[in-house]
Order: sequence, then C-alpha cells, then structure tokens
Amino acid sequence: MHPKLPHTCSTLLSRQFAFLHFSHDLQRNVSSRPRCTTGAAAKYLFAMGIVLFAQGTLANGNYMSMTLEQLLNVKVHSAAKKTESLGDSSAAIYAITSADIERAGVTTIPDALRMVPGVEVAQADSNSWAISIRGFNGTLANKLLVLVDGRTIYNPVFGGVLWEAHELMLEDIERIEVIRGPGGSLWGANAVNGVINITTKHTRDTQGTLISAVAGDEEKGTLNARQGGVFGARGTYRVYAKGFKRDSALRPDMGTGSPADNYDEWDGYRGGFRMDWADEFTLQGDAYRTDAQQLRPDFSFTAPTTIEQQTIIYEGANLLGRWTDKKWKGPTFSMQAYVDWNRRDEPFNFIDDRTTVDLEAQYDFVSTERHAVIVGAGARWLFDDREGNRNVEFTPQEDDYAVYNAFVQDKITLVPERWFLTLGTKLEHNDFSGYELQPNARLQWLINNDQSLWTAISHAVRTPTPIEEDLTSTLITAPGIRVAFVPNDDVASEELTAYEVGYRHQFTSDFSVDLAAFYNDYDKLSTIRIGDPELINNGADPLHFLVPVQFVNNMYGHTRGAEITSGWTITPTLQVSASYSYLYMSLTSDDEDREAAERLSPRHRASARVYWDIREHIMLGTTISYADRLPASDVDSYVRLDLNLGVELSDNVRFNLVGQNLLDPAHREFGTIDDLNAAEIERSIFAKLTWQFR
Repeated sequence: MHPKLPHTCSTLLSRQFAFLHFSHDLQRNVSSRPRCTTGAAAKYLFAMGIVLFAQGTLANGNYMSMTLEQLLNVKVHSAAKKTESLGDSSAAIYAITSADIERAGVTTIPDALRMVPGVEVAQADSNSWAISIRGFNGTLANKLLVLVDGRTIYNPVFGGVLWEAHELMLEDIERIEVIRGPGGSLWGANAVNGVINITTKHTRDTQGTLISAVAGDEEKGTLNARQGGVFGARGTYRVYAKGFKRDSALRPDMGTGSPADNYDEWDGYRGGFRMDWADEFTLQGDAYRTDAQQLRPDFSFTAPTTIEQQTIIYEGANLLGRWTDKKWKGPTFSMQAYVDWNRRDEPFNFIDDRTTVDLEAQYDFVSTERHAVIVGAGARWLFDDREGNRNVEFTPQEDDYAVYNAFVQDKITLVPERWFLTLGTKLEHNDFSGYELQPNARLQWLINNDQSLWTAISHAVRTPTPIEEDLTSTLITAPGIRVAFVPNDDVASEELTAYEVGYRHQFTSDFSVDLAAFYNDYDKLSTIRIGDPELINNGADPLHFLVPVQFVNNMYGHTRGAEITSGWTITPTLQVSASYSYLYMSLTSDDEDREAAERLSPRHRASARVYWDIREHIMLGTTISYADRLPASDVDSYVRLDLNLGVELSDNVRFNLVGQNLLDPAHREFGTIDDLNAAEIERSIFAKLTWQFR
C-alpha cells in the first residue's frame, strides 16, 4: 500500500483538481459504496427555493419588524466599492448581517457562509473547510478572494484561504458581503469566482461590556470578552480577546493502524483593538495563534514511511489604518494602509514566514447628471521566507515581490432612473505573470420601482503562486523511487471570461425574488503533468529515480448555473427563506483525463430557513440544507438540520441552545475516504451564554 500524500501537497493537488486522478492512480481506488440520495428532501427544498427568500436584517433592533422593502435598502459596499443599496446593485450580491449570525447560532465564519446561495461550504475535518463559489472547490480554493475590513486574507503562497487561522469574534462582525461572480475589475487578481468581504462594526456600536461563553460536546469551550468606551471629544474604541478549543472530528475506520482519536483537534486565541475618530479615521489591529492537529507522513528512502501526528501552528499580527475625507455633496478621498505578519509552521513540510505591506487610495468624484466616476491605485509588497526540509524546498527560499494596480470605474446614466451602464477595469502588475488587465461591463434596467434586470461581462485572472513555480516537494517515496513536485517558471495566470444576468422582483412589501444565472469560460487552468523518470545520483541521497510532477496550464472548459433566492415575511415575528443553486461543469485537459474538478462541487444545493419570535423574549432559528453528492471523493448527498433556541433571561443576559447536524450522528462533507485526515462531521449540541451591558 502506498503512503498517503502529505497534507500540504494533497490539498494543493486537490486545489488544482488533478489530485484525485493522480492519487488514485498511485494509491488505491476508492471502493464504491451505497449512496443516500435523499431525493425527496432535495425536491422539497428545490420547491421552496423557487418561492422563498429572506435578505439579511439589520444588526440592531427587532429583526423581524423589517419589511423586505427595507431589507433591499440595506447598504453594501463590495459590488461597486462604494456604498449603495443592495436592491440597486448590478451584481449577484448577498449580505449576511450580525442579526443573521446571531439567529443562526453559528460559531465560525464558514458555518455563517452556509446561508449564502451559490457558496459551497464543506467541512473537511475539525479544523479545515473547503469553501468556494460557483465550483472549483477545495481546502485551498484559489479563485475566491476574502477580505477582513479591506485587508486580504488570501494566502499568496498556498493560493487560497486557510480558514482555521481566522477565527474571528463573531459578535464584532457588522456584515459579510458575498459577491458571486468576478470582482477583479475592482478588487484585483484572484477575485475570479467571487469576493467575500467581512466588515466589522464601528466602535460606537460596541460600547460597554460583552462576555460570551460556549460549551458543548464538540465545542469544548469558547470565551469571548469585549470592552468598548469613548476617548476625547469624538473617539470611540474597543478591545477584545477570544480563546477556543474544539474537539476532533470522527475518524472513519480505515484500518491503517494510525492514531484514531484526537487527530485533528483545534484550539487557539486572538485579541485586538479598534479605535474610530467619528467616520474619518480608523486604527485597528489583531494578534492570534491557532494550533491545528493533523496526521502527516514522514518520508524516507531507507525506512518505511511512518505516519505521525503533528501540530500545525499558525500565528500572526496585523495593524491597519484607514482615513476617509468626505465632503458634503462633494468628492470622497480615502486611504488605507496595513502591515500583516503571519507564520505557518508545518513541521514535516515547511515554515512560511511572511510580512505584507499594503497601501491603497481611492477617489470618488462628485456625481454628475450622467457620470459617477471612481478611481484608485495601490501597491503591495511581500517579504517571504519559506524554510523547508529534506522533503520540501523552495527556490529561492527567501523572496521579495510586489503587486501594483490602478483601476477606474464609471457608472453612466443612460436614461435617468431607468438605464445604467457601468464600465470599469483594473490594471495590475505582479512579479509572476506580469501585467494583467481585468475589464468589466454591466448594464442595469430598473423596470419600475419593484423590478430590475441586469447583465454583465467580466474578465478576471488567478495569478500563479510560489508553490506552483518554485516548489520541490516529495509526494511519495519507495525503494529507488521518489515522486516529487519540481519547479516550473512557465506557469501562467488562469483566465475567466464570465457572462451573467440577474433579475430582482419585489412582488409585495413582504415577498421578493432574486435570480442570477451565469456562464463562465475558463482558459489556462492549472493542473499537473507527470514527467519522465530521471536517474538521480547526488551523493546525498541513495541512488534513485525521480518522477517529476509540475504544475502546468493545460486545462480549460466552462461552467454554467443559476441561483435563486426568495423570501417571505409572513408576520412581523415570522420569516421564511430559502434558496437553490445549480452548477454544471465541463472541463478538458490537453494532457490526460484531469477533470476531477467537475466532480468536486455539488451540482445541486438548497437550503431553507425559518426565523420565529415565539414570544417577546424567545426566538427560534431553524436551517435545513441539502448538498448533492461529490462523485470524485465518494461523498454522499446529505441533509443537514441546525436549530438555535434563544431566550432573553433579562435585559442584559441571553441564553442560546444550539444543535447542528441533527439528522444523523455524522457524515463526510469533503475529501476522499482514504485521505489520511478523512473525517466525518459529527452532530453537535452546545449552549451559549451572553452577558452584555453598557
């Protein structure tokens, strides 16, 4: 039996979508197992998705008292990089507010993202998730840009987001804006299939003291503390601290003899501050550390490969400042700068120690009768030290590289209050692929006060990473043989041309529908190529054959699909919502059959939510969701039920009892059954107590 791939490399291969084909050839085929189709549940949720949808509610006040007309006027920023109402946006955008997070009873950002139509959220084990938009899912999904208060948390070395390192304090989140579709013309490279922008609350909204504690069978313990106050004539601030510990997921019986318990426990802590001078200047910072347990192979030419448990340590700190100069009925000028240091220590692979310095500026011109123009520019410098070992090496180990960009966008009024054309583009230069141009055109028709139609054509790119260009990494060793990644300086950017259309209709003040459809044309997708064996006699290692594996741009294809969301405010105390998304993928490789990506994202997804204020101080939040099977990794379809019962014990104390994944004891959501860290996500029940006073 061949040893399993190391976690870093296996997730990279999974991300490149050739992993399953490659690893199954070299390891063992996954035996077929009976699948539970849950067809009745899927049909039921699909029917609800056609007719029901609820947008997010405001962060404060009585959530259920808002009409859908008010909800569509919730202000968002991400789609146009300026404030506009959600209903006026010419993009497939969805806003999760702090009230949504509270009512859902979630404890992590990934679980909050399960609310968003078209977003694929699958938990791989206790401390890692696969999250993407409109396909190409993986634990390092590289076509999704994620930001926190304008600071990117997309990892430029791994290519993707390491969600286990960003365990934010959810009580401080104002909203999570999700753009489904390209955002490269405003946000730059890697915003290919979507953008997630997490915005925290202004400190004037977090005054006083808040303490919350969570405990349960899987949630072993979480403690959050926050203190907010004022300083000077116009200043407000907050400081916070958070610590958490989560149990390991259920390990399938694989008969490998490797550790079966506590192999993926997860714990960590973080703290930080934010200071606001009115709406003009913000200074904020965070520091954190997380410890994630995983199993890893320790390769050797002379002895059998052993499976060891290791602790992956991720730590970091950041400091961000933002200044906004807004004139009354005049232009707006804003500048933002941040420094971000993080270090990921993965003992059997390598240490990534990186510092990022980022500076950007934006100018919003005074809107005229016909034009609303914004321009901006930015620069980012990265200083990276990637220390490897005998199995992993980067050439060069230390590297400095920079990204420069400039963008312009104009929203043109073709017919006042009816027709609008938005044109924009971003020019970006990076040290890996050179200049990249990402244009965008959007046409919007406000049919009447209750209906709007929009369409868009966009171009976006995903730039190469040091792992694709500079990595040498062992995948498998056997007597006289080493299979390993080797560098390739010719990797190019992946490219997308996207075609979108959307329709919104508010039938009544209590009922609305939002529909988006897309066709995405991809070129130069990254996959891997296995080269011819080479005899290696370097004097350091035993004489052996090297089987080289390189990242190459030899896959192309298209995806198409649709997402529908709708909602109904039945009474001021009862809201029902649901969504349905469909995805079809067709990919082709010039080399061999590497189209595993087609089978790593569910074709059908659906969800329904009910928010009910049972009595004045008692609420119930219910979410039921369906995910279609993943043939490539032999993951069955599943239905997930989450419940959150909240009781206000007093004006200052709230108690929540939450159950997650209540329909079955455990199920897999992502990853192959023969993966070293394969996990089944277990049923979880926990309690939360929140104490808040000014």
